[in-house]
Amino acid sequence: MTQPSITYFRRQIDDWSQDAVKWLDDIPKEQWLQSYDEGRRWGHMTTNLSKCMNNALKGTHNLLISSLVQATYYRVTAKFEERGTQAQAMMTYSGLIYSNTIIQNLNKERTMSNSHEVVIHNRAHSIFIVKELVLPPSGRPVVTFKVDLDKRWCDCGEFQVLHYPCSHVIAACSFIHRDYMMYVSSKYTLQCIFDVYKEEFPTIPLQSYWPEYNGIELCHNPAMRRDPKGRPQSTRIHTEIDQREKNTHPKRCGLCRNEGHIKNKCPYCTNALNRN
Repeated sequence: MTQPSITYFRRQIDDWSQDAVKWLDDIPKEQWLQSYDEGRRWGHMTTNLSKCMNNALKGTHNLLISSLVQATYYRVTAKFEERGTQAQAMMTYSGLIYSNTIIQNLNKERTMSNSHEVVIHNRAHSIFIVKELVLPPSGRPVVTFKVDLDKRWCDCGEFQVLHYPCSHVIAACSFIHRDYMMYVSSKYTLQCIFDVYKEEFPTIPLQSYWPEYNGIELCHNPAMRRDPKGRPQSTRIHTEIDQREKNTHPKRCGLCRNEGHIKNKCPYCTNALNRN
């Protein structure tokens, strides 16, 4: 969320509830706003980047520890091989330099840049004033932004947070006939992606070839074994997000919609069956 959008939506929330604004102000902005994270997250919205690996752990939560570790190892190995092969094929056969995701995002920003008006303030230092002429998709009012290409800065904040040109930077570059792709971070190149996924995981030999282990032998604690009967009790530490408001509406029967009983003991349903 850009700085102008924050101001606009904060004003909207303040008109609805001042308590909600006070609650938001008590939370450090760098913990929930991209525009205040100094570009550390690179556009990731999740608060825990390790959750990106949940896709590799599907169906393994109920396995034994040794089986869980083994399944995770082999799935991550397969994922690295798949992504590395895909990035290499795109570089070799397609001749692409950047990933498809960044190209799609830049095309959207370039389309939006066509509705901006640019004024040069200092050509020597590449400083511009960019005025929006059309309402942005977020719904906030049109704003005028300062763009400093030498410092890689735009008042909207997207340029610094996402590390690739926003629509205002693209408009400024087009105005002086400069290639805006030079301001795209090298982290978005396919070569950089391939360098990450080209790392190989060593194969695990047969257990009979493992070196002898003379360390501490660990044993399970029988007292911590889960009770096979009943519903498992959650040990998760609850926060304010887990607090739910109490339901003040009375429970009603799913058949007759009257209070005082459930559908399995509905007297009207029983009478209807007896008549039939």
